[in-house]
Amino acid sequence: MECKTPNIVAGEASETDDDEAAEVISIEKGIPHLSVSGAAPPSYTFAREAVESSAASSIPPQVVASDEEMQRLHVRRAMNERCISMLNEFIHNTVISVSKQLNETDNFLMKSQMVLQNTTTSVKKMNDNTHQMQTKLHDILTFNFVPNINI
Repeated sequence: MECKTPNIVAGEASETDDDEAAEVISIEKGIPHLSVSGAAPPSYTFAREAVESSAASSIPPQVVASDEEMQRLHVRRAMNERCISMLNEFIHNTVISVSKQLNETDNFLMKSQMVLQNTTTSVKKMNDNTHQMQTKLHDILTFNFVPNINI
């Protein structure tokens, strides 16, 4: 992002609309009629303070950072990137493998449920058949085959 510096026009404001004749002085060059050593009128001192505060506030705080701070920021960024990569690796290795195991377990449980349902129906049929056999056996044992013959 480009920071534009304010321009200061030397002299009084023109009463005409012709501003092209005014001399434009940028802040980097300095203001020639303001002397640092000599006593300046209060209006010039106020102008100088305004220009200095404007120039100081236009520098972003990141530019002023020292090499040590930049190195700390670089180390912090590297640590953050490493943490993110380790988290992604953990997710990939652990969570994905666990999800595969859960899917396999779910499939196994579904098959087991089907087997148990089939077993339940088979046991019910077997119970009915056993009951029928018990009834028929009871009928056979209680039936009198030989008629009473009197001689």
